[in-house]
Amino acid sequence: MKITKHKKTRKYMSFYINNFGFREPLLCLIDGSFCHAAYKIRLQVEEQLKKYFQCEVKPIVTACIITETDNLGAGFVGTSQLLKRFLVHRCGHEKRPISGSSCIKAISQTSRYIVATQDRALQEWIRSKPTIPLFYLHNSSVPTLVQPSEANRKAAAEGQRNRVEVRTLDHETLTGLKKKEGLAEATGPIVRKKKRPKNPNPLSCKKSKKKKEAPNGAGGPSVTEGKVTKKSRKRIKLPKHVVEQLKSSVGK
Repeated sequence: MKITKHKKTRKYMSFYINNFGFREPLLCLIDGSFCHAAYKIRLQVEEQLKKYFQCEVKPIVTACIITETDNLGAGFVGTSQLLKRFLVHRCGHEKRPISGSSCIKAISQTSRYIVATQDRALQEWIRSKPTIPLFYLHNSSVPTLVQPSEANRKAAAEGQRNRVEVRTLDHETLTGLKKKEGLAEATGPIVRKKKRPKNPNPLSCKKSKKKKEAPNGAGGPSVTEGKVTKKSRKRIKLPKHVVEQLKSSVGK
């Protein structure tokens, strides 16, 4: 269960970090209602915040929140002492303190704070405003970071759209400057030459042997690329008695 909770927390905080510029150390603005609930269950606020968010977290308060808690009476003395241990952030209302919720509404829209409160009315206001993460004690005991509201998601989508439009404008400006300086690339279709079959390499081909006939026709020697070959003649062998008869006739 704890692993799932930490995964959700990292996912929600990544949303605020990527879209609204939250950075570590995270600043958690604590009001009197949250501090009073933590005091009743003896919750170590600073240690629990670091353990819950798994990063450096600084709990902060304002002079308005401390003044409001002091005015609540003897039942909130311990809560007021706990608030005074945290870092006091200058809100601009030190000379004329206002209510804690009004002070939080005034400063949380210009700075990046996680607001920790048990005040239901203030929680509803935070859900309707983008860029403000809401943190509270579920059932007055379980630390819980609320899932980003619809207002937060719309603001994140609008911010991404604006960043894309700025990039498009920069691209158009750069293209105009290139055209002005004569550096614009051709935008027409690229014509590629068709590949034609190449002739074979003459060095890798064997030379064909050509025969040249003798000028006198058949019977003459044949010439093949510089070599002269004699044409063989067919001899007729006469019978032995014919040869003897020819010799005797020659002797007469």
